[in-house]
Amino acid sequence: MAWLAKRLLLLAGASALALLLLDVAAARLYARYRQRPFVREEIVARLQNGAAPAPAAPAAAANDPRVANQPVIIHPYFGYVANPTRAHVNEYGFYGQAPIATRGPDVVLVAVLGGSVADQLVKVAGDVLADSLAQAPRFAGRRVELINLALGGYKQPQQMLVLATLLALGAQFDVVANLDGFNEIDGAKDNQQDGVNPFFPYTWNLHSRQAFDASTMLHMAKADLIRARREDLRRWFAGWPVAHSAFLLTLWDFLDQRQEADLRAETLALRQALAQEALTPQQSGPAVHFADDDAMYAEYVEVWARASLEMAILCAGYGIEYVHFLQPSQYLPDAKTLTAEERQNAYDPDVADTQRVATAYPMLIERGRDLRRQNVDFVDLTSLFKDEPRSVYGDTCCHLNELGNHRLAEEIGRVIAAHDEDTGENP
Repeated sequence: MAWLAKRLLLLAGASALALLLLDVAAARLYARYRQRPFVREEIVARLQNGAAPAPAAPAAAANDPRVANQPVIIHPYFGYVANPTRAHVNEYGFYGQAPIATRGPDVVLVAVLGGSVADQLVKVAGDVLADSLAQAPRFAGRRVELINLALGGYKQPQQMLVLATLLALGAQFDVVANLDGFNEIDGAKDNQQDGVNPFFPYTWNLHSRQAFDASTMLHMAKADLIRARREDLRRWFAGWPVAHSAFLLTLWDFLDQRQEADLRAETLALRQALAQEALTPQQSGPAVHFADDDAMYAEYVEVWARASLEMAILCAGYGIEYVHFLQPSQYLPDAKTLTAEERQNAYDPDVADTQRVATAYPMLIERGRDLRRQNVDFVDLTSLFKDEPRSVYGDTCCHLNELGNHRLAEEIGRVIAAHDEDTGENP
């Protein structure tokens, strides 16, 4: 039997070597087709937790990445929320823990509001943010819990309406962090170009329709089917031993990217089909006209500022710390020297040429200074990455990679942790 044992041992060794070589080859293949290193932890996080998607090449971002992957339902006050029947979505339509919680001496409840950048901040770097906040002397010995009230495409006054409604329903928070700015400009302009009131929820013409032609219904059904298939695929691969195999992780990532590309194409086809139909007042809202682009952007900024001021007043009345952060953007001139990787994967010259960020962000910054004079704790983060030599932006819209999210979380946590509790002013 010794010969049989030797053969089995030899076979086991050969199999182990083959699996090792397969994993090495898979990791190299991943790096080649994704044009970035194979990072097991990042892929496993996306697979097991449904975390923010990895950066996509510009060609894959033909449709807006803020909302394409979101299964949403209409909400009577917020415009839309995530579908609670989907994984990781609570009954109120947000990701993670439900927002109705009670303050106590052993816990710090921190609500994060904004669009997809804020949503990804919590999903990708929530632990970093919580650890940073835990450094505040006033939070010593207390557990920091993040409540994610952000959602892709959200823009003011949605954050204000979410906060006001949840407070009226009995929600309690110790800190409210509002991270926004990009959608208030870019999303508002997109709405206006689509014939929709710029202050209505983003792509409201898609959400609000009650009657559809056969073509539109077909695109919606296909998009929902792709989302369901994608989630089934993720759940199937999420079990043991996939996380330990570069080959299986690469296979899942490849199949997931195919599903994502199909979803983006179907969503784009849906928007094109809807664009051919005449809008009703329910879909368009009241028309808004501006004398020129300067007047248009000035009004976008003013609505953003007034909504933040209302949030600050609400929070003050409930004894809640409110901090408003202006998110960074790769399209703001001189805000960061982009790396070669960022220029390839996270910078769209067509987006830059619209001059939306270049024109309106300085107005946001200036109006933010006014907010500070109105006793709003406003923090401009547009220069956060000015001296960062590494890549932090993840796509051509506005989103950050893992490093960018971690750095953003550290800074937001640092600002709040160092907040002067007595004066309400930034350190």
